[in-house]
Amino acid sequence: MRSLNHRQMLAFRAVMISGSMTAAGRILHVSQPAVTRLIRDLEADLGLVLFVRKWSSVRPTAEAIALFREVEKYFESMERIRDNARQMREKQDGRLRIAAMSTLSSGALPEAIRRFRISQPQTDFFIHSDNSVHILDALQHDEFSVGLCRVPPERADIDHVEMPVSSAICLLPRDHRLARQDSVSVEDLAGQPFISLGISSLLRMQIEASMEAAGVQPGRTVQTLYSNTVPSYVSAGLGISVADIFSVMAMDPGKIAVKPFLPAIEFRFSAIFPAHARSPGAEIFSRVFFDVVRDQIAEVEQLFRQ
Repeated sequence: MRSLNHRQMLAFRAVMISGSMTAAGRILHVSQPAVTRLIRDLEADLGLVLFVRKWSSVRPTAEAIALFREVEKYFESMERIRDNARQMREKQDGRLRIAAMSTLSSGALPEAIRRFRISQPQTDFFIHSDNSVHILDALQHDEFSVGLCRVPPERADIDHVEMPVSSAICLLPRDHRLARQDSVSVEDLAGQPFISLGISSLLRMQIEASMEAAGVQPGRTVQTLYSNTVPSYVSAGLGISVADIFSVMAMDPGKIAVKPFLPAIEFRFSAIFPAHARSPGAEIFSRVFFDVVRDQIAEVEQLFRQ
């Protein structure tokens, strides 16, 4: 059996996906006869019948379906090789790939990049927002330079640096009666229209556990997937909310009041690094980000007194 070639596998994959030789030719920008020749050569090389031809369409045989699974693995492997090569180029080019929880993307992350570029002006950034589970997995496969996410206790072996700890806060329309209080308790949420976080949010789970323990039921709710969109709903008068401090960094302070929430719910996260090594740029960035988080916690605490 002769060695298979890349063009044969491209043609086979295109036919399996499109269902015909003609459509496969359009995908590959070649003629239908060229695709037919590649498939016939592949069948001859393998000693297998891969397609049953009927008029203008083809039906894959059981052997073709089994082969398709292996061909997909081949293309996935090729994609990983390209990704790894790109990552090696990025390390040489002075580029940082950062994966961060979405709540950090509207305030803390832009400020950290601004400060970082004061001393490292030639660095390019690629920012990806995702949830902590996906970020942790991506960093274990060296897909990013640094991740900013929660690290569960059972993953404490991951190379990470803890960021300053903050507490969840209550966001209210400035003219809301609870805005006159020094703090807002979970009992105060009873019957109040409430802006809730997405179902997979750990903070939402903690808030709901606090409500359940206090026997509290909020009023009508609006659910939003991303905490950095919460201030927009609060400022529109749709309800009050409990969120992390980073969600308020881009808000309009004239429309929203910010109060401590009781009982306190801690918000912890870390800068995490790839499994094999920290790059110098990622190390420096994590220190800059630590300072930004510390400063923004202090900034939000100032809002409590307004």
